[in-house]
Amino acid sequence: MKTHNLIMFLSLIFFININCSCKDANTNLPANNIKVGKEKASDSFTFIIPLNYNNKEYSIQLLCERDSIYTNVSSITSNLPLPKEFYAILQGNFDSSSGLINSDYKSAYENYKNLKFKRTDFVEYEKKDMREFSSKLLYILDVDQDGYEDILLLDLQNSMRDNDVYVMFKGGKNGILLEENFFNKAAFYGWDKTGKYLITGVSDTKERKLYKNKVVGGQLKTVDQCTEYAVSDKLCW
Repeated sequence: MKTHNLIMFLSLIFFININCSCKDANTNLPANNIKVGKEKASDSFTFIIPLNYNNKEYSIQLLCERDSIYTNVSSITSNLPLPKEFYAILQGNFDSSSGLINSDYKSAYENYKNLKFKRTDFVEYEKKDMREFSSKLLYILDVDQDGYEDILLLDLQNSMRDNDVYVMFKGGKNGILLEENFFNKAAFYGWDKTGKYLITGVSDTKERKLYKNKVVGGQLKTVDQCTEYAVSDKLCW
């Protein structure tokens, strides 16, 4: 009798354990079968270019939208009052260069997501001499030393290899205005080592004709010129 009771007791424990195990297994099955998908990229995103202009914080906002598999910069706005020509040139820059924003929308979205939708590297606030010039999208500083900060905007549509064309937007008491023909369609290579003179010129595969300029009456005036040759180690200034 005792042996029979012991067998029944052990059988009951075994039965309970089996049921509990099956219950746990059934509970876990749906969780194991759930497919976790990747986060879907939004069909649009906005990133900003922070600006420090005359010691105040501003920004340029660019709205990017999916156009099939491509990236379309559909609008550009700013809380800094800028001329319409500024927006037209900047729009053209993004339309023509995948270096500014990847043409593949998914890649562009992921890239800007990793950057927290901000590009501080587009803007430079210091004068760089021609040997260290980095061709930033924007230079913000007092170019003509009149007490108001100016903006130099890279114009990629009118630039060529080793000939980066910039457009001058002059700051003043009446706001920021386009200074037409400031560089006379010449490339801009930065400043001389003193930071007082702007270096402009035209380059090809054989030579680079350079001009040292100072600003007089809001315009560039050439004070010296020099040519660097590809076959020579001689450097200007």
